[in-house]
Amino acid sequence: MLKYVPSSLLVIAIVLGIAPPCENRLRGEIAVLPKACDQRVIRAVEKSRKWANDEQILRMVNQAEKKYGSHIKEASRRYYACPTDIKAIAIVESLIDEGARSGEGAIGLMGVKRRTGRDMGFEDVEHPVNNLHAGTKYYKTLLRRFKDRELALAAYNLGPGEVENRLSRGFDPETMDYIWKIRRVVQIIDRSEPEQQPGREWR
Repeated sequence: MLKYVPSSLLVIAIVLGIAPPCENRLRGEIAVLPKACDQRVIRAVEKSRKWANDEQILRMVNQAEKKYGSHIKEASRRYYACPTDIKAIAIVESLIDEGARSGEGAIGLMGVKRRTGRDMGFEDVEHPVNNLHAGTKYYKTLLRRFKDRELALAAYNLGPGEVENRLSRGFDPETMDYIWKIRRVVQIIDRSEPEQQPGREWR
């Protein structure tokens, strides 16, 4: 029986080699998506790749740091949030456009609705600094509510009520292209600003 162990290990190694995790697809490291992935996840990954290429994302990362970096750090310290996540949310929500508007009524860098801004204590969410603070504080409330980073990000995009409804039906945040966009931006931030990355805080 023991003589078959090496060949078994070889088979396992080959399988792992040709079916790497889905995250590798984001970096263009594999030509074919792993068959083991849920098709909804595969579609989400593909949408995130079509949204922007790495060079475009890096330009937005640099723009965000140059124009709003100090404000992002200040808001993150005040509300005990991860500045990398805040920067990523701003990039995905608005492409770092303080005049951004969505069809659902979200405005500004962080895609904050006026009612949400008021709930967070900010009347004027059109002001970019107020918008950053309102969005950061809101994200932190979602982290406390869901106690899970990706669920909090999903709730930031879909709304907390919608996420709670979907959770009762087996919701997986990885089926959202929004989550994969955030992951791509975070990867590029971590590569471009490694010395600035503190430990993520989820208190």
